[in-house]
Amino acid sequence: MSAPPPIFLLSSLLLLPLLLLLFLPHSHLASADHVLYTDEVLLPSQNLTNGPHVLSIQPHCRLVLSTAGATIWATNATSNSGDCYLAVTQKGELVLRRAFHYAVWSSGAKATKKGKYALVLDAEGRIAVYGHRRWSTSNPKSLGSPDEKAEEAASAEYVIHSGHKMAAGEKLRYREYELAFSKCNLVINDTRTGRWLWQTNTKEPKPPPPAKCFVELESSGELSVKSGNHRLWSSNKRTDSGRHIAVLRFDGRLAVYGPLVWANVRLDDSTAPDAVREAGAAFVPANARW
Repeated sequence: MSAPPPIFLLSSLLLLPLLLLLFLPHSHLASADHVLYTDEVLLPSQNLTNGPHVLSIQPHCRLVLSTAGATIWATNATSNSGDCYLAVTQKGELVLRRAFHYAVWSSGAKATKKGKYALVLDAEGRIAVYGHRRWSTSNPKSLGSPDEKAEEAASAEYVIHSGHKMAAGEKLRYREYELAFSKCNLVINDTRTGRWLWQTNTKEPKPPPPAKCFVELESSGELSVKSGNHRLWSSNKRTDSGRHIAVLRFDGRLAVYGPLVWANVRLDDSTAPDAVREAGAAFVPANARW
């Protein structure tokens, strides 16, 4: 069989980026996003950004994590292909692929159960995969097109880590969606319309306590609204103890993922603590730790 003419090969290469956009899962990423979910992809033209920290796909399919332009972590595996993309599988494995399905690099860590997972670039410049999704608010999903102000708001914090609290007066915000307190009532608000999408319907105790109400994500993955030592509301969903995250998602829902599956630095509660070195990743500096 004769080789295909050069013009056929050239046209195939030119069509490849279009085919990737048509057949890969839809990616809603804005330039300031720092979470990637299962069923989404990160393309070479996109990145995860959290302050000075950036996760991007560099030439030759190299996944690079940098801070203020300086590389702090990167994959060793490379490819001459220019059609690479990053995805989180249904078992929480982080995979860098080319030509639709050929793996260039993977985290090597997998959970035992299929589900929805999330990759997070945190404010300290560390990346980690959590899941599967354990709990979510029940409000209808929203996929409204954000306006210019909403795009800018994507750079705000929209993740709570286990062991952390968000007090009344503080908030999470992702584009047009905002998680905040109205007195002791925890509310997801659509800032474009002013409409409440979801609420805990909790009320401030009487007499009012000296401390503000707060929401806390516990190591069990349970999300609670508290006033002092009094629990006013709970997601009532506990899982294995470990690191979890609560994320205000792009669809207007608040969801809890965990425990930790993999991280680019060694963590005691990772399901595969040595997966980073086994998967062929380079640390800069080598003694980085959480």
